[in-house]
Amino acid sequence: MILKDYSRIEKAVDLQILKNAHIVGVGDGGAYGLYDAIARSGIGKLTVLDFDEVDESNIVRQGFLTGDIGEKKVIAQGTHLKKVNSGLKYQGITKNFLTMTDEELDSIFSEASILLFLTDSFKAQSFGNLLALKYNKPAIWAGYYEKSHCAEIVFIIPGVTPGCFRCAVSPRYEAQINSKEEIKASSASNTMFHSMLLDSYIGMLMLAILHNKTEGFEFSNWFGNYWDRNLIQIKVNPQYGNEPDSLFSRTFAQAGGRVFNFNAVWQKIEPEIPPKYKICPDCEGSLYTDNLASKSYIEATRLGFPNKKKPEKFIPTLGSPKSWNHGKS
Repeated sequence: MILKDYSRIEKAVDLQILKNAHIVGVGDGGAYGLYDAIARSGIGKLTVLDFDEVDESNIVRQGFLTGDIGEKKVIAQGTHLKKVNSGLKYQGITKNFLTMTDEELDSIFSEASILLFLTDSFKAQSFGNLLALKYNKPAIWAGYYEKSHCAEIVFIIPGVTPGCFRCAVSPRYEAQINSKEEIKASSASNTMFHSMLLDSYIGMLMLAILHNKTEGFEFSNWFGNYWDRNLIQIKVNPQYGNEPDSLFSRTFAQAGGRVFNFNAVWQKIEPEIPPKYKICPDCEGSLYTDNLASKSYIEATRLGFPNKKKPEKFIPTLGSPKSWNHGKS
């Protein structure tokens, strides 16, 4: 069935913007519910990349059915989405995007409206930053910290947010450099409810980014022409971050215990440029075009990767899950 009645959401969103949008998501599984909601919301095209197969453990927390076990996740997802809204143009890709040619990457990412990087591999997340910069696309990265006590979302909007993903989580890159192995965030303790909670935040941010230059809708103009608080940490367990010097304790110290859980901190992210920082190897401080210190890099960044040869395969990855707590307040 092709969904046609969007009367209950037409005051919240511009239906034509959604119809014309193409969402590209890297990572299926925990994002199963997000893609389901995208199909129901009137998005015109969705492309999802994931090479994993559904196993029994996925049924508990990812929305898949027992009949999907053994099937590629993106194929099972597509079968479900077709039942939800057959009007959605869906493509499921099972090839690892880290091994794709430039031509293959161009065919997938160059025409996207927004990119979503939703994996537990920082190798993939890091490469996603380069793709977002190369194609000059808005993008969202999301995941949980160790034991799923806290969620993190980083987003970039070219010309609006000054710092890229690497600027936001640069200590994570340093931690990986000092690690002999790629370290992934564990999904242990991550229930279906954790996935649904984070999917909702991602989805609303996605709609806000798509509507940022509009007026008159619930998601219009959230971030305006400049927004530098683009790293969000969401407390999901009441025992997380209760140390006196922790970010959450400092931020909500005056609340008198009234801010107990499910609270979020939007951290200020600066472009990493001298003299305060070593220059960011990915964006070189050029994501926000009004940054005078980086104007010389802008045109080069739009054309590719300035001042260095583009890597054929990008390898840097995150540090240990404990290092995920790093951020700039």
